[in-house]
Amino acid sequence: MLAEQILQRLDCAAIIIAEPLHPFPSFLLRRAAPDTGCIVPRDSESRSSLHDIPLIRKTQDQSLLLDVICETLSKRKGCIVEGLGIISQGTLTVEQAYIAWSSLLHATTVKYFEDLLTVGTLLPEESEALAHYKNNYLKPLTFNKQAFCSTTPSTYQDVIEEMSLTGQSTIELGLVDSFFGNISCFANNMLYISQTSARLDQLCTQIDTVPFDGSSTAGMTASSELPAHRAIILATNCKAILHGHPRFPVIMSFFANSDTVKAFDLLGSLPVVSGEGGVGGLAESLPKAFSFSDAKAVIVQGHGVFVISHTGFGEALSMLAEVELLCRDLYFERLYKRHQI
Repeated sequence: MLAEQILQRLDCAAIIIAEPLHPFPSFLLRRAAPDTGCIVPRDSESRSSLHDIPLIRKTQDQSLLLDVICETLSKRKGCIVEGLGIISQGTLTVEQAYIAWSSLLHATTVKYFEDLLTVGTLLPEESEALAHYKNNYLKPLTFNKQAFCSTTPSTYQDVIEEMSLTGQSTIELGLVDSFFGNISCFANNMLYISQTSARLDQLCTQIDTVPFDGSSTAGMTASSELPAHRAIILATNCKAILHGHPRFPVIMSFFANSDTVKAFDLLGSLPVVSGEGGVGGLAESLPKAFSFSDAKAVIVQGHGVFVISHTGFGEALSMLAEVELLCRDLYFERLYKRHQI
């Protein structure tokens, strides 16, 4: 009923109203001061696509609540509404509403765990919810490694099939926000790279073949991270690159040790660099971090993880999963030590 009323008011294509499986968006709203109208995530994906996330508290007047929600959705892609969960809208398609809802869930989860590690619990039910999430939801990240080639694919068809399998597996493991990320393969002096805004589960039709020397304009529709991918390959001679947005590396990137004379910060043994996607400097910072540290994974603060492989995508996907698991362990180790939760 509420969704129908919002649709009529906004004249948009779709509205999603759903309570997430875990209560972290609700916790964010309840932890905020009563006069706080929005939260501002620090992760780059959220800053660029969402800006901020409005908080709407319940009211006895249903018509007033409808007015506030509609006014908010006329300016933002979504919001958190007390007692209802996350509401998102798609101006033209249902997929837009899904992407917005998924992005809001990713942003609020990252923000909640960042705040939790900073100040600890503030609500009586947080400890129980956190234990349930950790013990029942955060499962080992396993996949069929035998399904991947043991070496870098060389023929066009093998490259497409291997990249498609990797993209699908990355989504299934939950190592991206929604279904976005980017991936590339260097073979036969060509760079095969996912297109801008490509869905990782539909890569068979969304991969560009770009001459590595830049001798043509074939890369015009390629991922905005093309300069970074090319620079990483030049610096490391790797054959495969996979970029995802696993949550705990993003969360822990805000707590990296900056007391270093290197060209990057450190999170345990993992390099952490700053910079935005696209033209935001990653083509300079990532190659330095890979070269100076001899690492196979680099975390971009508030953004995600880039992993490389000299053998193939099975190793790259394993490394991406390993970084997520390492950061999970590091997060809860610090949380329990700092706040005795």
